[in-house]
Amino acid sequence: MGAVLIVDDMEDLRFSLSSLVKKEGCTVFSAADGAEAIDITASSVIDLVFLDIGLPDIDGISLIGRLKEISPDLDIVMLTGINDAKTAIDCLRAGAVDYIVKPFDLIEFSSALKRIMQSRLTGKRALLETEAVGVDRIVGNCEPMRRVKEAIRMASEVRAPVLITGETGTGKELVARAIHDSRSRQSGVFVKIDCGTLSASLIESELFGHDRGAFTDAVRDKKGLVEVANGGTLFLDEIGNLPVTMQPKLLRLIEESTFRRVGGVKDIKVEVRIIAATNSSIEEEIARGHFREDLYYRLNVIPIPLPPLRKRGEDILLLASYFLHTLKKELKKEISGFSTSASQGMLQYDWPGNIRELRNMIEREVIFCRNGWISLSGLASLPGAATQEKPGELLSLRQMEKRYIRKILSLTANNKSKAARILGISRTTLREKLESDQIPAD
Repeated sequence: MGAVLIVDDMEDLRFSLSSLVKKEGCTVFSAADGAEAIDITASSVIDLVFLDIGLPDIDGISLIGRLKEISPDLDIVMLTGINDAKTAIDCLRAGAVDYIVKPFDLIEFSSALKRIMQSRLTGKRALLETEAVGVDRIVGNCEPMRRVKEAIRMASEVRAPVLITGETGTGKELVARAIHDSRSRQSGVFVKIDCGTLSASLIESELFGHDRGAFTDAVRDKKGLVEVANGGTLFLDEIGNLPVTMQPKLLRLIEESTFRRVGGVKDIKVEVRIIAATNSSIEEEIARGHFREDLYYRLNVIPIPLPPLRKRGEDILLLASYFLHTLKKELKKEISGFSTSASQGMLQYDWPGNIRELRNMIEREVIFCRNGWISLSGLASLPGAATQEKPGELLSLRQMEKRYIRKILSLTANNKSKAARILGISRTTLREKLESDQIPAD
């Protein structure tokens, strides 16, 4: 199921948590201090770290950055004895995905472990992570994506709820983060919860927290993710899976900006931007009685439908070039670009897994590429990639590449440096192609 690292200077706690992790089918490592944690992360493939905030040799929050430098894809959950919003925000801003306040019960620990490992397993992670912020993070120039970008700009200026819809792998979380990262709201934190990975009994406490004594094992007050997100954004992924019993509380939060913890008697006021996403039809869920119609209308104030990749035309090649440019630097590979037949094959393929499938395919080809060009022979492992045909004009390989280069130059206002970056080649190679019409062979 994955590899988990427990970092805590208390030997008894490391032993107890390690035993629980093993029972869940994970490989487990343990470290008593920061130096040992760094060594293990550098020498082993770790998926998830439970990290104590107070270590003998380094502050736990500072260690987050050190571990992320070694393994950027690492998920980190902080273990802290300090139960206040500032500590939570500091942890999340440093790169942690969650935090658990000591003393905690093993049920709470197990819930965090299962939720995060399941999220990794199903691939529900952010797409197209870049250093850009806001709408600049979105790669694409087709008409549907221009409408998406305009909707992001409008949504960034107001606090109204947003509902993002689209097939799995189309980049819904990326759009949510782009809205959050806009200049007007960049000071708050971005908090995500996947409504499809938690049971009805757990999601209420995760969202709204609970007061001490609210139920068995509730030995202390716990802040929920709504409180943690105060001043920022709460992203509700897979909102169609939110239990019906929870929907009235969410509706009240949207309409009144108040909520109560589980077992609580006091209203808590928050300022939280709600962004929801779903790959299912909420209208069908309403018809089946699984989703409240009034909640749907409140969430759908700003609708942002995302097109599937198969309907984005030459954006496919823009995204492929972007992934190639990013991955070849990450994997330290010298790759000039895609052969023309490979580009044609990508345009003809249906991409049922959307952007996520495209990125995974490019990563695989970058790893195995040996001759400096990604060719159709590598892409042919995708069903139909080499055989599907589009109606209309048939082009030679030379014509296809020339037309695509001209398209990229047009999109970049003839900026050769920018065009070369999108194409995944050097400016010198682009100039040579323009002068000689060189075409790579498969």
